[in-house]
Amino acid sequence: MSQLGLLLRYKLMMWSNIPKRRGRRGMPLFVYVLILAGIFAGISIPAYFLFIDTFRNYSSIIFNGVSLADIFVEISMIGIFILVLVTDTPSIALNIFMSDDVEFLLSLPISQPTIFISKTIETMVQGGFPALFLIPILIAYATATEMSWYAIIFMFLMYILYFFILTAVSALIALGVSKVASRSGTQRFMIFTSLIVYVFAIILMNAVGSLNSNTTATANSFAHYVNTVNSPFLPSTWFLDAIKMQWQGILFLVVASGGLSILAYIVASNGILTGFSRMTGANKKTSHKKAYRIRGPIMAFVSKDIKLMRREPSILFLLIYPAIFPLIFFAGSIFSGHGGMIDAMIPAILMSVFVSSMYTVMATASLVSIEIKVGDFVNTLPVGKRTPLWSKAFVIMSSFAIVMIVTFAILSIIFGDVFFPMITVVFSAPILLILSFFGVYATIKWPNSIGGIRRPLNTTGSFVSMGIGFLGAVLAFSEGFYVSENQIISFLPAVLEFFVFFVAPVLVEIILAYITFKLLSKVDWTKPYKSEER
Repeated sequence: MSQLGLLLRYKLMMWSNIPKRRGRRGMPLFVYVLILAGIFAGISIPAYFLFIDTFRNYSSIIFNGVSLADIFVEISMIGIFILVLVTDTPSIALNIFMSDDVEFLLSLPISQPTIFISKTIETMVQGGFPALFLIPILIAYATATEMSWYAIIFMFLMYILYFFILTAVSALIALGVSKVASRSGTQRFMIFTSLIVYVFAIILMNAVGSLNSNTTATANSFAHYVNTVNSPFLPSTWFLDAIKMQWQGILFLVVASGGLSILAYIVASNGILTGFSRMTGANKKTSHKKAYRIRGPIMAFVSKDIKLMRREPSILFLLIYPAIFPLIFFAGSIFSGHGGMIDAMIPAILMSVFVSSMYTVMATASLVSIEIKVGDFVNTLPVGKRTPLWSKAFVIMSSFAIVMIVTFAILSIIFGDVFFPMITVVFSAPILLILSFFGVYATIKWPNSIGGIRRPLNTTGSFVSMGIGFLGAVLAFSEGFYVSENQIISFLPAVLEFFVFFVAPVLVEIILAYITFKLLSKVDWTKPYKSEER
């Protein structure tokens, strides 16, 4: 235990020195803690008053001895289980097997289980923040059901045991992943789990938004899920039984939390070193190399950039966003009937265009930052200095355009309106190409020396890129919306409307392209950063 305490004190000192290491001496650690506490209070207090009336209404509706308020608590516990599981599992794998200090810790006279416990606790502190937002829901439930003060304290003790179960399950899965997955495989796994989190968050927002004062309608909608949600094999059911002082729920929580924690400790006794070696070492398996016949240097660079983009999880994550964000609008309107979903199609398309435009700059900057690191090698190739830039701009533009086409095609199949989504893609393609080239320039103008591939631009570059991306999205959407609609604003003359919504955006697009290529022409790509300094 002394070794574990030493590691935890070391990590606490590292966290407390983060502001100083980043040069922010004027803002100590406790200020960051106060800011996070303020954010938590700003969300929790309104949530408490929102749910307390809901629980008071739902506590009187009973299904087979279980109230509707109990069902809602169980659904919330299941949601936290999924959120923590899919976020902590890859985080534990990365924090244990890919952290910079693990190799150093393994060289010290510290047991592997001690390292495992300290890293797991570190992940719990960093990744358990979503679990805090269930606290106002539990307090509202306790207030509505008139629980005593000692029962509330016991409820939070059971919640801690519930959280131990989540952490132990996440740790066991992470240890299993380390046996079969490589570093890149774990990073891809983290992307897909993050995607699950976003989809589940959208579904949760939809469920909360569908709650209304009509308790009869709400009861009928939840009646079909009582047996599933209240299954005796779910930890959420054990938690609900435990806070009602039922011995079987308390027993299951204590045994499950203790047993899973001990099992994770035993598995970690000899699993960290082998997992660390697998994830950081080279893959011994050799695969057959396929011989590619590529004509021309441009296609060679295109093939290389496509492979590089596929291997970089952060860029793949940027490509997923334009397809996921439109779901927010449909999740909010799915209970409004077909008419409400039709009305949500235009905002969904607009959101996809906005996200694609802004992330095109960031994705191109990530690829260019990699290219600059191997600039000396590229300079030895018999190709033009701007050939790699054209390749990256074309690959990023095509990738986002394909994502938009697939997303809009699905919307067209659902709602039958084909012209507006497809014409929006047509007008978005040239602006995406311009934004790709602007991302090339942004990497040189506003580089982030410590951000790596995931954050290639500094704060100024990120804000400027977001502004330019927003402008590009407005231009593309305005052109597509004008062509697909006969009249946008009824009181404007047709000629003025044509100039405002079509001619003016095209002119701005041409000016933006001219300025971007003019700036790129001044960059010496043999020494890009030095040419910008001059």
